[in-house]
Amino acid sequence: MASRLLEVIIRAMLPIINKVHAIALGIKPRERSSIICVEVRRHKGCPIKLEDGCEVRPGDPVIKLHLNNAWIAEKRRSSSGSGRRDFPRGFVSYLKDGLQLLATEVANGKYGGIVAVYGWTAFHAHAGRLGFQVIDLPNTLRIKLARLHIDALMQAHHIPWLKRRTASRKSVKVKAVWLSRAELLRIHGSVS
Repeated sequence: MASRLLEVIIRAMLPIINKVHAIALGIKPRERSSIICVEVRRHKGCPIKLEDGCEVRPGDPVIKLHLNNAWIAEKRRSSSGSGRRDFPRGFVSYLKDGLQLLATEVANGKYGGIVAVYGWTAFHAHAGRLGFQVIDLPNTLRIKLARLHIDALMQAHHIPWLKRRTASRKSVKVKAVWLSRAELLRIHGSVS
């Protein structure tokens, strides 16, 4: 009973938490039709060596990717007429579209000399299909809080495969996904 009450409270507070989080970190959506939001920041932590030879050093400018929760909620509302309120179908193709838009902006110099893009996600199994390198995260308090936040978002958006995971009592595994600037432009850049 208490856990159900806590879940209801967290779900009710989630839009407020997301809004404060976005304002505090400067997270901005790409455009109304994009599933991706970006946070331009400096890399903190250990150097990251990517498979294509790119090395991301502390202080390098990077883009942290976030899912656009307002976009996801809108997609869910627009599909509610069909009687289904599942997470948006075609999730990976929406991500591809968002990454193509981001690659165009990067190619046009919008983000200056960013070195790479990255994110923390529970969708890391799909990241390889989009060109990302998946890296395990340390088990720190910051990562545990991020895992709780991502888990709450996934429950709020009724991610279908989450139901199987929570029924088996497995916690959501959050990993980092990285893509160098060069690979972003090569894989998702314009064909022209």
